Amino acid sequence: MKPSRGYHLIALLLAIVIPREIRAREAITPSPDVGHIIKDLDGLHIDGTRFDPGAPCKVDVQKDLPRPDQVQPLYLRPGTDLYWLPNIDGQLEIPRGASIELHCSHSFTSMDTNLRSIRVQCVQDTTFAWTGSKMKFRDFTCSHAIPYTVERLDRRCGDDAAETPKHPAAFWYRVGYDIGDGRFVTTMELCHDPDLLRTHYARHQLIPASVHFQRNVKRLKFSPAGHFTGLDIARIYSHRNQEKVIDAGLIDIKAGLFLARGHLAAKADLIYASQQRSSFNYVNVAPQWQTFNGGLWANLEEATRRYVASSGISVTVYTGTYGQMKVAGSRVLHMATDANNSGVLAVPQLFYRVLIDNGQPRRGIALLGVNNPHATLAQIHESYIICDPVEEQVPWLDWLHKGNAKGKLKQGYLYACSVPDLAQVVHQLPRPLLQVDELLA
Repeated sequence: MKPSRGYHLIALLLAIVIPREIRAREAITPSPDVGHIIKDLDGLHIDGTRFDPGAPCKVDVQKDLPRPDQVQPLYLRPGTDLYWLPNIDGQLEIPRGASIELHCSHSFTSMDTNLRSIRVQCVQDTTFAWTGSKMKFRDFTCSHAIPYTVERLDRRCGDDAAETPKHPAAFWYRVGYDIGDGRFVTTMELCHDPDLLRTHYARHQLIPASVHFQRNVKRLKFSPAGHFTGLDIARIYSHRNQEKVIDAGLIDIKAGLFLARGHLAAKADLIYASQQRSSFNYVNVAPQWQTFNGGLWANLEEATRRYVASSGISVTVYTGTYGQMKVAGSRVLHMATDANNSGVLAVPQLFYRVLIDNGQPRRGIALLGVNNPHATLAQIHESYIICDPVEEQVPWLDWLHKGNAKGKLKQGYLYACSVPDLAQVVHQLPRPLLQVDELLA
């Protein structure tokens, strides 16, 4: 039988790369022809026929994960504390033969194992192998819900000034899943003042795939997650309590004029069900008027996700609050009082959302919204514009002009500033943001 082309190529390659003598400590320089021969060999079987090295498995976030009524595991880069995130098309892309780690807090459903973490190997399309069995990716489910953790860290954040009665201490909190072995899978970080019950800001990531966040994820009840000791925080946010503590002329439940639990790190910014569920903790919220929450602020969140996706960038997002809403001229509107009868959980004057380009960290934009459905346009220009507006210099913010132009101030009022301009005023923001001197335009 005549030797095949593949046979001759392999023989020639071996002759080139295996020397007659091995010289110690001397690097072997391959012949210039080796690269060409290897290229010829790529995709050849030993008999010279072509083969498909194997396309990666692609798991669509909307179609190929477990049903909404099932518990999804955490989808992790093996051995790390990082999610395996989807590509720009909203697909988990796992190379053929590679493994992804799945984690449950207790056990996997209908599987003969007590392991909480397993690594499943890409076979083809959405089929994965584990211990000799092949299963569809959506069939790997957990037997119990996975509880998230809100953990206070021994690290200060916020204003650099020393702690005083006027400037209480704020601490970093991390939110996510403690999966053991020293691994904590973080979904967001929060800078929170436990004395004033105020979260200065949340920090999380937005990537192009964020626009493909999982739909139909059931909303959880908000949880204090082990914090807010001695306070019934759910009762404080209840409509009945608001009708007691807020001036009658300010609140109208039926008209949407009440204070909602306004997410800082937005549910829809987070891709997987596990990430979204971890956002339902009271440290990640601030009192936000519902007409604003479901109005222009919701438009702002959606517009930033679309911008990140269309630009193909990843950004760090700081979402926070500034100031205190005042009524009757100078009285601060609080939702509760502490043991000393001092006001806590103040209603913020403004919400802001800062985007920092991770690829070019001196590029960013600050977006602000007025959290007062009763403010007039004159009052907004007098008391709520805290930095120089720049939205006219940013083409992708055209939608913002249209929202304000409608004149429905109950739905909010939005504007944009440079990041350093906002950071000069909002002292709780990290000081390196003062160096973000280019607009994300």
